[in-house]
Amino acid sequence: MPSSVTAPEGQLSRRDKFRAYMQAFNPTAPAREVIEAGLVCEDLHQSLYRNLAARADLEPGCQQLLVGGVGSGKTTELILAERWLGMQPHVLPVYVDVSADTNLSSLNMGALIASFGMRLSFEVFASEAIWQDKEKAEELTKIDEKVMEFAYGKRIERPLNRLAALSSLSAAPTDEFQNGAFVNTETVPGKLIPPFPALDRDIREMRGFISELLAAVKETKKEVVVVFDGLDRLLDPNKFWSIVYQDLRLLRELKVSVIATAPLSVLFGVGVGQSISDHFDRVHHLTVIPNDSAVTSLELVLERRGVTNLLDPGIAYFICNYSGGVLRDLISVARDAAEEAYVSDHDYISVGDIEKVGHQLGIGYLRGLGPEAINRLLRLESSKSFDLGQPSNLELLVTRRVLEYSSTDFRVHPALLSVIPRPESQRA
Repeated sequence: MPSSVTAPEGQLSRRDKFRAYMQAFNPTAPAREVIEAGLVCEDLHQSLYRNLAARADLEPGCQQLLVGGVGSGKTTELILAERWLGMQPHVLPVYVDVSADTNLSSLNMGALIASFGMRLSFEVFASEAIWQDKEKAEELTKIDEKVMEFAYGKRIERPLNRLAALSSLSAAPTDEFQNGAFVNTETVPGKLIPPFPALDRDIREMRGFISELLAAVKETKKEVVVVFDGLDRLLDPNKFWSIVYQDLRLLRELKVSVIATAPLSVLFGVGVGQSISDHFDRVHHLTVIPNDSAVTSLELVLERRGVTNLLDPGIAYFICNYSGGVLRDLISVARDAAEEAYVSDHDYISVGDIEKVGHQLGIGYLRGLGPEAINRLLRLESSKSFDLGQPSNLELLVTRRVLEYSSTDFRVHPALLSVIPRPESQRA
């Protein structure tokens, strides 16, 4: 029996055409690879990346925030900004995907400083000039070791005083062992509460080491800009604020420009919006693209990836409509529609293929919603009013069941709206 079967030439050509299309519409492909392949529309958000990069370049120590829902294109804008900065001879951009370095559910203060320090150290040692000064290289090597210890910890072995250890078993948790005896200590708070928490001792100690690395970069006539990606995936906004008060505060003191993402929830809630403006020089909010007024922009995204190879341009509207203007959903519907066409023996994507996968996307958003949440969505559809002061409503926004087109325009995701169960009176 032959080890392989050769498909007819026509069928193989069809298969190759579909495979190339599917590759171009992979919604989980790394953004950097998609950009390098030329599949990204750089002006989709009015070339926002240029504004991010230019501000970071012109104002050392400035801090900018990029906020938007999952799949809105934040990572693409950050990488484009990093590339623009990298083309400037006087700038060293440092890109950090925080989610690749640490578990975001247990994010600690200092995690951003640790990730930044490691990458900055790598950039310093990548310069041949560093190795020409042996004494300087040895000094920076010691700093690199301190940075690695800060990032991953270290093991310390101390001799155990058996008698002291036994005595400590009966000591109060707040007691301290001093000069052979336990001394009870008490802290009396003052009347003035600092506006910001004090820098953590470990982070404060890292300031000198990071300063030395930055000085080594400045010797090459460059200034550092750091880009922090992945922070938008933080489920607990309090963790985000903890690094604002610690990590980002230290970087501002060091005059390192920062561009970072943040969870969408930090924009909403009582008093939160004001806090955002107080702590960041600029906050850029990426809303979804309205498919009723900017469908041509969405179609341009599809055309850039080669949708016309399998789709009549006249029906691209249906893909845009089901996506709701969410870029990741736009790519997913286009890809899944091709799969549906292929298994249905169609040579091209039909409206029926798009409608089927659009409904499947809607079912995915419907899954897990209870009657109360469904009623809230139906009320939004009819009243066009949505109170984000309620945590349950904010969750619908964060999970993309509700889409924000402007500060006063909130709508149910079109794919979800196509499958959401309605009362009998509404069906009639």
